[in-house]
Amino acid sequence: MALPKCSVVDYLPLDVLPLILEHLTDRRDLRTCAQLSKAFHHAATPLLYRTLDVRITANKMQRHVVVHPSATILKKPEYAKYVRHVRENGAVGYHRPDLTADCRKALRLCTNLEGFTWSDDSAEGTDEGDFLAFLEILRTLPLRELVIRTFYGLSDRAWARLQDVTGLTKVSIWCMEGKPRILQGWSEKLGATLTHLELGRCSGVPASILISVLSHLPRLRALRLKGAPSAAILEILTFLPHLETLDTEYFGAAALARYDDVPAASLRELTVRTSSVHIQGFQQLWPWIRRLTPRASLEAFTLNAFSTQGEALVPRPFILDMAQTHRDTLRHFTADSTQVTLKDIECLCTVFPHLETLSCSTVWSPDTEVYEEAVRKANNLRKLRMNINDWVSSHTRLEGTQNMAIQNTVRNMMLREGSVLRLVGMGAFLYRGQWVYKKSEDGSDQVVFEMTSNMLQDTWD
Repeated sequence: MALPKCSVVDYLPLDVLPLILEHLTDRRDLRTCAQLSKAFHHAATPLLYRTLDVRITANKMQRHVVVHPSATILKKPEYAKYVRHVRENGAVGYHRPDLTADCRKALRLCTNLEGFTWSDDSAEGTDEGDFLAFLEILRTLPLRELVIRTFYGLSDRAWARLQDVTGLTKVSIWCMEGKPRILQGWSEKLGATLTHLELGRCSGVPASILISVLSHLPRLRALRLKGAPSAAILEILTFLPHLETLDTEYFGAAALARYDDVPAASLRELTVRTSSVHIQGFQQLWPWIRRLTPRASLEAFTLNAFSTQGEALVPRPFILDMAQTHRDTLRHFTADSTQVTLKDIECLCTVFPHLETLSCSTVWSPDTEVYEEAVRKANNLRKLRMNINDWVSSHTRLEGTQNMAIQNTVRNMMLREGSVLRLVGMGAFLYRGQWVYKKSEDGSDQVVFEMTSNMLQDTWD
């Protein structure tokens, strides 16, 4: 008796399908999968409705069109149990006030909601009634994450209502105008649960107040501060022993304050943003960074440093000092807006033997072999991105021979013995390499190394 024909999918365990489908990033692909079969529908539907967000577009008549998922949830309420995050926009109430009631009804059905994002980019200031109505509903749901992004800021009334929300693990507040909101009066209630915090407007807040607020949050693991006094950062790190990720700014020599205690935090990821009207303004930056990371723990370091007088140069002593502490831990070094010489790139690849990604700015050299030499000792480097200064003069294209030399250099980087490098960016060009199966002339399969290139941005006129 002949067995019925089955597709490969029929042999897959059902519990494996969601693990495969969650790698799809386009919702249209998930929607297609949900329509393939009952098995795929069962696996794809929870992923398709995991995050709901509103889309506001303009039609040919330049009229705003609001596409909101509330209609689907109200039509098929059984899907609401899959929703974990909702993103709402204040513009919905402005363009389609008739939808606001349905939006609230749909939100009430999402009984497994974990995260909520509210965005309102209106510069004129809008009625907070919609936000406050959502907030009342959120108080009845098992909310864990709250993100607020507004231009006009939060009123005292809204802030008072927010302080009644407890049990959150993540809070992110970004307001362009209005009073700086730094969790004053709220941090005491969140201290037992909050692990991730982003404060997008700390400028003008005294360091003593910021320190006092954050001292109530000992469980923090990730912290991002914009506009915070640099002199306060060292003290903040002394009472956040579990902090692993820090994203902050540096505002000059005042950061080397009188505070001498060693940070209790062992940072794994550090991002520093700074700018100066002259290059010399970065002199105190390097020892300040070293004081933030006194023990071996740092795995990823990102520096965004801008100067109106040219690119800042990462000094060799700073690289060597960092290597004394983080030689065996650092795996990712990013300094896209900061100048690094080719010799210093070679130094980075030597003193940090476990480096996997390196991204920086450096100078153009017609002798392309110097780039190959710079990463010769980087046996664990997987991604290399070099923003090349003076790549070519304007309105001039690279000659074919020069293009070929660059491609040969990149290929040599990837195929060097012991190399695991497979992604190289040089200037506006991105090169990817991989081993692939190809048919030979006799029809047999052979493994060959294939390298492709793409132009990230076209700067030619």
